Amino acid sequence: MDRVAYQSPTYYELAPPPELDWRPFRGPDYQEYRRQWDERALRGEAGAFPLHLDVDPTNRCNLSCPICPRTHYLRTGRRAWNPAGVWGDMDFTLYERLIEEGAAGGLRSVKLNFLGEPLLAPRLTDMVRRAAQAGLWVMLNTNATLLTEARAEALLTAGLTDIFFSFDSPYEEQYEKARPGADYKGVLANIRAFMAVRERLGLKAVQTRASMILPQGAGPEDLARIQADYIRLFRGLGVAEVGFGRPTAVGRDYGRAFGLSPGFVCPDLFRRIFVFWDGPAGPCCGDWDRRLLVGRANLKSLGEIWRGRAYGKLRAAHLAGRYEDIPACRSCSVPYLSQLKT
Repeated sequence: MDRVAYQSPTYYELAPPPELDWRPFRGPDYQEYRRQWDERALRGEAGAFPLHLDVDPTNRCNLSCPICPRTHYLRTGRRAWNPAGVWGDMDFTLYERLIEEGAAGGLRSVKLNFLGEPLLAPRLTDMVRRAAQAGLWVMLNTNATLLTEARAEALLTAGLTDIFFSFDSPYEEQYEKARPGADYKGVLANIRAFMAVRERLGLKAVQTRASMILPQGAGPEDLARIQADYIRLFRGLGVAEVGFGRPTAVGRDYGRAFGLSPGFVCPDLFRRIFVFWDGPAGPCCGDWDRRLLVGRANLKSLGEIWRGRAYGKLRAAHLAGRYEDIPACRSCSVPYLSQLKT
């Protein structure tokens, strides 16, 4: 089995083989960014400004994947994830302000994705370009259904530095069941085209990764076979990294079902902030119900929110070993999964 490069309670990722490794083509600035990323989490120190910004370019998506919280909420009629009940895209003026403030304040990276498919955002290429011009590492998660060769070239020439393909099985039938509305062969062709454009442009520093959610209930032998076939598929396409995530149940109170995890401290509270497409800000990629909002980025600066009382209370509770005092954190799968052997 390949060497594990990154591991968390919910996910693990395999390091690229030397011939696909993008890291040697990045300079000391990137290494310093990653050092700060690790150090903040270890020390529980937030600093004056986040290192990383997650923004949601759009809340629209062209698929209805059963594993996705968005699909679950649409089917059950839950509205907290989209309280206005409208489909929309982030205002570009707001986005520009976030990037300008971030670049001045010490932000190092931005990722363009939350519950929507970013390639549906009409100004996605402009969003990539603006962040790259500000000197940020620019990351993108996508289901790759809309990633034509022309879109690939536009994003790469705009300054995209990292792309993460969500592709939930190495097998055609299982993939199309996991991703209703997606065409297995077509999406693989899109990824293959992206890799060809990256090669043609000589962008060896661009990170590529494919990841899947492992099927629930599969036995050890089946899981080993699935993972081996997945690695073979994407390494054959030249994708550097492959990752595997554990499935989590939307709406399950993990703390109540499985007990608490003493001493758990969420590392992301000290290094990143999320801004939804319509302006509210939160600390967590799993806060689909918007229970942990710490401010509104369309009304306050990122710095004010980062150093504000609401975010400070979350950090203090975790550092005091009292994450269970926060209902959304108590319900989260990550503290529970951190107790399991990986």
